[in-house]
Amino acid sequence: MLDTLVAFDQRLFMFLNGIFVNGFFDWFMPFITDAKTWLPFVLLAWFLMICKGGRRLRVLALALVVSVGFTDLFCARVLKKLVGRARPCSMQQTESFTCRLLLPNKTSKSFPSNHSANTAAFAVATILVCGFKAGLPLLFLAFFVGYSRVYCGVHFPLDVLVGWLTGAFLAWLITRTILKKTALPACDATEYQNIPEKIP
Repeated sequence: MLDTLVAFDQRLFMFLNGIFVNGFFDWFMPFITDAKTWLPFVLLAWFLMICKGGRRLRVLALALVVSVGFTDLFCARVLKKLVGRARPCSMQQTESFTCRLLLPNKTSKSFPSNHSANTAAFAVATILVCGFKAGLPLLFLAFFVGYSRVYCGVHFPLDVLVGWLTGAFLAWLITRTILKKTALPACDATEYQNIPEKIP
């Protein structure tokens, strides 16, 4: 069963990484997968939430720090060491397995994808605190970042899927706890809070 899943995962990887490719994605995926691309915007948004946001946005700022921070540590320090799966770019290239690497070679373990877990945690925490519409762009970002990890050759699809699920679950658990402790009600799935509570 496990061997079958791993074999399917590798075949899907080679399709997304080596066959379903084009020149635009060869430029776009390394760009979107680089944390330096979007980290300045995230830090600026977080700073504004703390300095100029209302109570809900400040709770969101806290939920993001705790959710993403814990997710990143749990995936990197626990799951990756526990599973110990090699990245596709670190595996031996053979006739039955090839990897097209678009980023500098990675030597850390592959399972799960921290990028995927962190972006999923970011999106889920935002949805719980500020509503689905507020978190929808972040869901798209999480998808493209996860897909880019496979396209660029540094993760298998299963690494990304488990990263998404892990980040979403941990963010849900942590953010619900923070909302309860702060006595702030969670948003309904279809509710849209006015995000700029105080930010002009």
